Amino acid sequence: MEVKPYPLFEKISIECNSFCNRTCSFCTRTSDNRIKARMPEELVYKVLDELAEIKYSGLIAFHFYNEVFTDKRIFSFFQRCKDLGLNNYLVTNGDFLTKDTVEKLSIYNIKEFALSVYDWESEEDFQLKVNEFESILGLKTHPWDFYVVKGGGEDFSNRAGYVDFKQEEYTFPIKAACSKIENKLDIRYDGTVVMCCIDYYGLHSIGRIQDEHIIDIWYGEKRQKQINDLRQGLRENYKLCSKCSDYIVNV
Repeated sequence: MEVKPYPLFEKISIECNSFCNRTCSFCTRTSDNRIKARMPEELVYKVLDELAEIKYSGLIAFHFYNEVFTDKRIFSFFQRCKDLGLNNYLVTNGDFLTKDTVEKLSIYNIKEFALSVYDWESEEDFQLKVNEFESILGLKTHPWDFYVVKGGGEDFSNRAGYVDFKQEEYTFPIKAACSKIENKLDIRYDGTVVMCCIDYYGLHSIGRIQDEHIIDIWYGEKRQKQINDLRQGLRENYKLCSKCSDYIVNV
């Protein structure tokens, strides 16, 4: 049996479309007029079929820098995952959620539900908004792990220099190891498999799902080099990594 150089990714994000209804100051999309496009269904299904083929047991999402509920096909994607025995996680800004939508989501294989809460002015205001979401929509009453992401909070990174958020806190280039890319895979709406979720433009692409099997991309030479380099703290080999404050692991 062939020994793999590292484990399979625990999560994968397939960006089903390119649109988000918000422009947040801490998000890379704010500085870019992104085209509105959708990943073709056959390309989404290609990746799902490849994951089912290997009996993938991790979690699949349909977001990257988009809001999933701007794509009306999202429920058909969740259904396809259910039919194939695949599990999902969901990240949403909550703007399109209704009680009926949440009830509909509960029939699928969604194991994690992450709600990003924005537009809060104080800790008290943030908690009020969270409580409102939870009580009106019943988000804690379903069999998924529910958690809240505090949009714009101190835990957000500098997006590898793409935004001004928190830039003053760091000295560049950053020299440290990083394990962020070892357990997750991100795919843009155009099929580009990127280095990590910070790689908005696909600057350090490792392949295209149109051209290769998703597992061959994950264990390909480009990904192996990226992982080996970052384990050694060789961030200077990558333009984004040398300026990124996200998921730093000390050498």
